[in-house]
Amino acid sequence: MSAVLYCHRNQIVHRDLKPENVLFTKVDNESNNFCLKLIDFGVSSINKNKKIKGMYGTPYYVAPEIIKQ
Repeated sequence: MSAVLYCHRNQIVHRDLKPENVLFTKVDNESNNFCLKLIDFGVSSINKNKKIKGMYGTPYYVAPEIIKQ
C-alpha cells in the first residue's frame, strides 16, 4: 500500500492494480529481506485534479464504482 500511497501523493493513478502487478523480490542474497514492487504502469495516468475518464484495467479487478460510472 505504500507504493500506491506514493503514487497518489505524486498524482499518479495506476489504473490496473491486481496481484499480477505486484512483484515480491529479495533485496540481496545475504539477508532474508524482501521487497514488494508495483509494476506495469502502461495504463497509468497523471491526475492534475481533473476527473479521469474511460474504463481501463483488468475486468475482474476493476472497482465497482468504475463499472457503474
